[in-house]
Amino acid sequence: MNETGLNALRWVQENRTPDMEAFFMRVTEAGDGVWLMAALGVLFWLFGARIAYRAGLALLLGDVAASLVKNLVCLPRPWLRDPLIEPVAAAKWGAFGYSFPSGHAASTALLWGGTAVAARRGWLWIPALAWIALMGASRVVLGVHTPVDVAGSWAVAIPVVWAAAWAVGRVEDNPSRGWQVLGIAALAGIAAALIVRWRPLPEGADPMRFGRDTWRAAAALLAFLAAWHVERTHIRYEPAQLGGYRILAVAAGVLVIVLMAGHLRRLTAPWLGENGAIAALAVAYPVWIFVVWPVLLKGLEKPEPR
Repeated sequence: MNETGLNALRWVQENRTPDMEAFFMRVTEAGDGVWLMAALGVLFWLFGARIAYRAGLALLLGDVAASLVKNLVCLPRPWLRDPLIEPVAAAKWGAFGYSFPSGHAASTALLWGGTAVAARRGWLWIPALAWIALMGASRVVLGVHTPVDVAGSWAVAIPVVWAAAWAVGRVEDNPSRGWQVLGIAALAGIAAALIVRWRPLPEGADPMRFGRDTWRAAAALLAFLAAWHVERTHIRYEPAQLGGYRILAVAAGVLVIVLMAGHLRRLTAPWLGENGAIAALAVAYPVWIFVVWPVLLKGLEKPEPR
């Protein structure tokens, strides 16, 4: 299977063109963490809790699962297994960590698969699956993952998407039992971080970097679960009450996410260190989306009719 995946990359490398590389580079950039979190914010600020919490739990719980598998399998990137494989330089710059499964492909499938499940609109699966497939293809065309890596990411995403939809539905149906779902998800994140922490260090791995993606994912999941509890218990954001201000909510909210992505790590690294700054950014995203910005938006709500 390994050789089959590498053969596919060799064939793609022989046939890709500069225009193909440029197009798929734009596609793959949309799978970066900042844009995934921006999309999650847009879902919440425009459509509210039903869709956003299902998609968010799928994304963040699945990110933990995919990164755990990545750090247990420890499969090197394709160009390390075959020096003849030359990935597109711009894509290689952002392709850190191990190869199986693909993080970009998994996260895209988790977010948009979770959205399609939550929306309950059959037609929505068409653009969702098309975008998921296009993201997977971009990772192969750019030479940073094999088709096996992409297929593995989808294998992780499918059960997580459906489990997240079931879990959020359970919380909505019986809010008093919501702590059970939140607790199980939190324990899953903590367990993944501990497994990677105590796993014997693979040969050649950097002890300061190994497992960092799992710790980041676990921190983001725990922050999301805490933000979920706070928002549903104390804030109860309802986008319909904002009226036309929802457009303002989206524009300003996304702008802050982009600014955090560009500056928060740099600003916090002197105090928290590199790994701490990465975790701080991961925590800041869900806290901003589900707690801080909704609290600030409460002042824009239309008054209740008497």
